[in-house]
Amino acid sequence: MSEKNLKATPRRREEARKKGQVLKSQELVSAFMLLGFVALLKYWLPLMLTKMQGLFNYVYSLPHEWSVQSVSVLMVNLIWVGIQIVGPIFIVGALVATGLNFLQVKSLFTIETLKPQLSRISLINGAKRMFGVRAWVELAKSLLKVILIGYFLYAAIRDNLEVFPALMQLSVAQGTVFIGQILMSLAWKISISFIFIAIFDFLYQWWDYEKNLRMSHEEMKQEYKQTEGNPQIKGEIKRKQRAIAMSRMMQDLKKADVVVTNPTHFAVALCYNPEENAAPYVVAKGADQVALRIREHAKEYGIVIMENKPLARALFAQVEIGQAVPADLYKAVAEVLAFVYRLKKKRPTA
Repeated sequence: MSEKNLKATPRRREEARKKGQVLKSQELVSAFMLLGFVALLKYWLPLMLTKMQGLFNYVYSLPHEWSVQSVSVLMVNLIWVGIQIVGPIFIVGALVATGLNFLQVKSLFTIETLKPQLSRISLINGAKRMFGVRAWVELAKSLLKVILIGYFLYAAIRDNLEVFPALMQLSVAQGTVFIGQILMSLAWKISISFIFIAIFDFLYQWWDYEKNLRMSHEEMKQEYKQTEGNPQIKGEIKRKQRAIAMSRMMQDLKKADVVVTNPTHFAVALCYNPEENAAPYVVAKGADQVALRIREHAKEYGIVIMENKPLARALFAQVEIGQAVPADLYKAVAEVLAFVYRLKKKRPTA
């Protein structure tokens, strides 16, 4: 019964989300940030180098005599050029990180993860984290990254091994461009391979997230009791409500003029007060045992009990307690009430 093999309910997922337990792969964010940086550098690097060259030329062209004004102007220019150089990198990183985190987590703010927990300093839980499945997965990802980087680096050197000696005959600018192309190709291969690792990590995070949210039969019962209420308590409340309604109905029965019966299955009590109501209305009704109690109380109260099977069935099916008799039953009810009034007139007065 304690085995957690049931899928999490929406309430369980919402509670876990409030505690900061969400489906998220940090590898996915890191891999796409790396890919974004590589894509940016492919097109932005020439402009960066041009701006850096202009910065050096500007610094070299400054006069040898310094003043407070010249130093302040120099600092402002350096800061502005620095922003132009590294600003796009920070913007791309922020956009990619924010976008991927939002796609995975949506909008969420919680301080539950910042609260101190004794389980975090527990030696047993620490050992489980060190030698658990998650630790082995993290180790496998790290080793795979090192292997991929090593392989791509080896392949780049192997493919250009015969070209490297010829670099001595090239100018510094030409050699720099050639090395830059090799490094850019290497960066593309590494970033794309990291995307595949990130996809694997996301699938693992999804599996681990679902596994941690699984519920046992006992937890499912407890949640049902919390959301729907304890069935025993709800049953007791319903019994009390029925008892109160029955007691109120029996009190209202005193106002009835007649009780129409089936004679044993149904009993419907009618009341008609022309000064207060335009039509007769039902003050009590019931079937079987309730019908028997209505007849018994009617005898105690001295209310006329009249057998009329079709009318009793029609009133029981069509009219609720407190509702007026429908127009299609006026004639039958009027005949019953007329008989009751004639009967009461014939009775001797005390």
